[in-house]
Amino acid sequence: MSLSINEGDSIWVELKGADQNYGHGKVTDVWFEESLNEECFYFYCLVNGGFRMGRYSKLIKKPTARMTAKLLQSRKDFNEIMKSR
Repeated sequence: MSLSINEGDSIWVELKGADQNYGHGKVTDVWFEESLNEECFYFYCLVNGGFRMGRYSKLIKKPTARMTAKLLQSRKDFNEIMKSR
């Protein structure tokens, strides 16, 4: 994993308060948050839906099989919904 996060990077991150306790998506904005003394970022979560904020210290380097299966199921459900429209 690189030492910094850039817009467009695809990431897995621990989340608090989401349906799942993790998220996956592409980074849309990056900044340094002085109050936390670390790099933070916004991303669109493909697991839980919606824009989320993540912290560099909460990045997940290697997702588990359960996590990737949940992502695939979320994408499958989304595609089925879009077919019916």
